[in-house]
Amino acid sequence: VAVGAIGLNYADIFSVLGLYSAANERLEADGGAFVPGLEFAGTVERVGEGCDFAPGDRVFGFTRFGAYADRVTTRSTLLRRCPDGWSIEEAASVLVQGLTAYYGLCELGDASQGSNVLVSSAAGGVGLQTLEICEALGCRPLALVGSDSKKAVVAERFPGVDVVVRGAKPDAAFRERLDEFGQFDVVMESLGGAWFREALERCAPRGRLVHFGATA
Repeated sequence: VAVGAIGLNYADIFSVLGLYSAANERLEADGGAFVPGLEFAGTVERVGEGCDFAPGDRVFGFTRFGAYADRVTTRSTLLRRCPDGWSIEEAASVLVQGLTAYYGLCELGDASQGSNVLVSSAAGGVGLQTLEICEALGCRPLALVGSDSKKAVVAERFPGVDVVVRGAKPDAAFRERLDEFGQFDVVMESLGGAWFREALERCAPRGRLVHFGATA
């Protein structure tokens, strides 16, 4: 695949700073050679036998490092065709955040129609993708954001979702808003510390708390 665009994620930044254990393991295994990058989009140049793609197809994909390159060689099962109307840049930015949201909410969180879901960092990439999936499943989400400008982002895209702007630390007003909403079947938690504890205390019986992101 001739790479036309790449996604930039926290994992990539941590990789080049030596803070991502998986990247450090790859660096050691490859004798000091390492190319970061987990997601990309571009145009198929060559295909192997039994491949469902053809040269010229616009595709996006996921790789275990190595996407920050002119070309990527990968299995066809890790590629998807770019939907009509998507730019290469849009296609390159969806998989890491989207798979994190799906795996956390659906596979680990077992969310379903009617589930109460608390979404931390709701205006971020994983947060917005989580809200998209909640909408598709028929869940009942409560979105947490850190500023009024981020609240506006969520409200514009998901006008029916309750959004709470949190302060520097949990306070009485914050706890009241959570308690009014009810216990949570699934929590997508990325903040850590006191925010983690507040969310954990409000999990329903057999509720699932999924911790992701830089604080995980």
